[in-house]
Order: sequence, then C-alpha cells, then structure tokens
Amino acid sequence: MASYEDDKQQILTRLRRMEGQLRGIQRMVENDKYCIDVLTQISSIIAAAQKVGGIVLKDHINGCVRQALTDGQNSDKAINELVDAVNHFSRA
Repeated sequence: MASYEDDKQQILTRLRRMEGQLRGIQRMVENDKYCIDVLTQISSIIAAAQKVGGIVLKDHINGCVRQALTDGQNSDKAINELVDAVNHFSRA
C-alpha cells in the first residue's frame, strides 16, 4: 500500500482540478488571451502542483521513511532517497 493512501482522494481531486485548469489555459492560448492572464493561471497550476507534492512528500516521510527507520533496514537508503526527493522537489 502506498504511504499516501489516506490522502489519495484529496490528491486525485487536486490533480483533476489541475487538469481542468490546464485545459483552460490551452483554451486561453488558442483564443489569444492576454499574456498576464495566462501567466496567472500557470502560476495557479504551479502552486497546486507544489501543494500536491507537499502532501505526497509528507506522507512519504510519515510512512515509508518512518517505516525504514523503525525497521532499521535500508535506513541509509531511505534517508538518501528522502534527501534526493527534497532537493528535487525544492527545485521545482
């Protein structure tokens, strides 16, 4: 089971909302809408993606990483993976 199982519906809802926003931006570009309006909508999608990423990252820490540290197996791997994930996520 994925560590984000408890938040799965919330994540899917947010992703579906983002999908709708993305289609809306496509329509805006097709209809030659004002650049700032398009950028504003893109900013909204970026913020939404960061929020979803934050939820998944929190769940990963509370689930997968905690389990690896508790079990004592692969704890170094789990920590290194977490550091990589945080570094990658913070660049986005």
